[in-house]
Amino acid sequence: MDKWEQIKQYQQAGAYVFMALPNQKHNAVDGGFHNSFDSGDELNTWLIQHPEYQDGNLGIDLSKSNLVVVDIDKHKHNGMKSISAWFKAHDISPETIQDTYVERTATGGLHAFYLIPTGREKPKHMINVIDGVDVLTNTAVTVAPSVIDNNNYRAITPFETIQEAPKWVYQLANYHGSTNTPSNQKTTRYNNVDRWLMVKNGFETGQRNDQAMSLAGYLFALDVEPQSIYDILQITNERSNEPLPHDELGKVYMSARKREERKRMRLNSYGRD
Repeated sequence: MDKWEQIKQYQQAGAYVFMALPNQKHNAVDGGFHNSFDSGDELNTWLIQHPEYQDGNLGIDLSKSNLVVVDIDKHKHNGMKSISAWFKAHDISPETIQDTYVERTATGGLHAFYLIPTGREKPKHMINVIDGVDVLTNTAVTVAPSVIDNNNYRAITPFETIQEAPKWVYQLANYHGSTNTPSNQKTTRYNNVDRWLMVKNGFETGQRNDQAMSLAGYLFALDVEPQSIYDILQITNERSNEPLPHDELGKVYMSARKREERKRMRLNSYGRD
């Protein structure tokens, strides 16, 4: 399907579409993914002013759209296994995922899209509500026909099958199992694989500061040259759906650097006679 036909489909369903840079997930113009439009004419006018985005990827600004996305990860956690177990525990058929519009992401995960009728509240925005599964309502998602590192986002069910968010989506967002993490709750423990996945995919909205601090601290601990650390943070930030402002990223970097300097001063003092 032609890109503009795909955009028209999204917008007719109530989605606010934004353009990302080619091979990227983010919009680097001030406002980021909030440079989004539910009108093809308005989006085209914006593109005339920003021609570098003409051949870029597509994204949907969920904060403005009457949509919720259940994001099932595959490259970091086995989200499909988690949600299958959750369905079984709640006596819900796992086939229900196929009843709506679903896209396969560039990393092999799934995005299941649901409509929110006018006047109905959205489910809560929840990151890692169960291992490898997010309920997304106020962030950005990259959508077909986008391409990241030669891997396509693609539809695996017809767009016409998109349905209203069923009751279980709200149940999932309100789930209080041991793995759920509200989007505003800080997560500070990341392993080395997590950190290098940050470099590859960008920081996650809702965890950007924590992840940037964790990555910076890890690199300082490896004794990476400070300027290189800042360069890596900038590259990672640019790959994020919603990059941190440059001044905020700088504050995170300086905080991590000062913390590492204090740590080394303590170690040096312990080593004295």
